[in-house]
Amino acid sequence: MTSESLPPSSEEEAGPHGAAASSWFGRITSVLNILGTLLILIMALAVNADVGGRNLFNHPIPGVLEFVGLAIVAIVFLQMANTLREGRHVSNDILMRLLSDAYPRVSMALYALFNLVGAILMILVVWFVWPILVNNYLGGYYRGTVGVVTIPTWPFIVAILIGAAVTAVQFLILAWDFAKSSMRKPDPSND
Repeated sequence: MTSESLPPSSEEEAGPHGAAASSWFGRITSVLNILGTLLILIMALAVNADVGGRNLFNHPIPGVLEFVGLAIVAIVFLQMANTLREGRHVSNDILMRLLSDAYPRVSMALYALFNLVGAILMILVVWFVWPILVNNYLGGYYRGTVGVVTIPTWPFIVAILIGAAVTAVQFLILAWDFAKSSMRKPDPSND
């Protein structure tokens, strides 16, 4: 899905659909994206230090493998809403482009439906991950080895929950905007 195939945003007429970073919700998605980027930087530094420790001193850094395993999923969810907001998700919309040329309102209605399904999926993620968070927090679950390094899992699960919730809201915003666009009468001056 490209920005050309998207309806104008109610927040900002120019730029990708829903990408008004000046809106309060745009700032939330940007902050989550920045947190994901910082986590990538920390992960890269940890992996490089671990590789250096293994090769130079024959002494790996304990916990790097566990941290990377937890961080990757958290990064995906932290950056998902902003990626969606800015129209940078990987998509294959050849058929939708052909459809939008011939039947633009039908195309917009289908995009609304697709985004509604995305919102439902993210809500299901929140619904099913919430009990896991409570269980991990109350149970004191961790990754690693006691006495060497232990990394609590609940902060990473919180990142997943927040990312999924914000992405669900972004999907709903997109679904609403596409639904409104699908109900508009075509402008005869564009013919």
